[in-house]
Amino acid sequence: MSVDPTQPRKILVVHGVQAGSDDGLDNDERVRELVQRRLGSTPIDFTVDLYRYENINDAAQNKWKRLIQLITSNPIGSKLAQSALDLVGDVVINLADGSTAQKIREGLRKTLIETYENGNPCYVVAHSLGSIYAFDVINELMKDGDYFDRGSRKTWPVQGLVTIGSPIGLGMFRVAGRRSVTMLGTGNKWFKWLNYWDRTDPVVSGKIFGTQVRGFEIAEKFTSSNTRQGWVIQDITIDTGKSWLLAHVAYWDSPSFGDGLFSVIAN
Repeated sequence: MSVDPTQPRKILVVHGVQAGSDDGLDNDERVRELVQRRLGSTPIDFTVDLYRYENINDAAQNKWKRLIQLITSNPIGSKLAQSALDLVGDVVINLADGSTAQKIREGLRKTLIETYENGNPCYVVAHSLGSIYAFDVINELMKDGDYFDRGSRKTWPVQGLVTIGSPIGLGMFRVAGRRSVTMLGTGNKWFKWLNYWDRTDPVVSGKIFGTQVRGFEIAEKFTSSNTRQGWVIQDITIDTGKSWLLAHVAYWDSPSFGDGLFSVIAN
């Protein structure tokens, strides 16, 4: 199988930490609207889909939510506690890297391979914690000998990666195996990774997690001088016009992010 450049481009959105269920997610619709505005009259045929994994997280946390219901008589307090558990639990599941995190990665990999087998050029947009899952899966695919021949983009299940509000620069996420990107080897094709972040976003800065990120080197920490790496990695700071946690969820409406995504799918 190989990518057919005449097929519609597919943007696959990978959401981040969420409260609630898969049914309440609309990140794909927001990306579709943003890209359509940035495209204008440019004749690019594209679709947008969302990789939903919140229900997988929720299933892993159900026993703790039931415990909260048992020990908390106040329904409002119980609801707040469950929402907090939902958000924090998503991060804990990723860091624990157990069967739930593995199931999420396997589902994402399957979705990417199915898109590839259908011939659609695929571009991944990943927000927050979703950027960690996307980064890991893309690197795993690059290590598979069946994909990512650097001499032919038609062998690439993913044509480019755009991350927004990513905590990937924080030490807690820089575990062994995530301290570098997979070398593509020899060839003249380059895999592009654009990382957008707002200076006031606490998930990026590490203020929530107790570690400060200094300067602009977030994704660029993964850049190597080795020409066999084959990645173009660029950090881009944007002002969403919001602050703190509001900034973390404001990327979806940012024209700068829309322009960057447009540049990736158009080339």
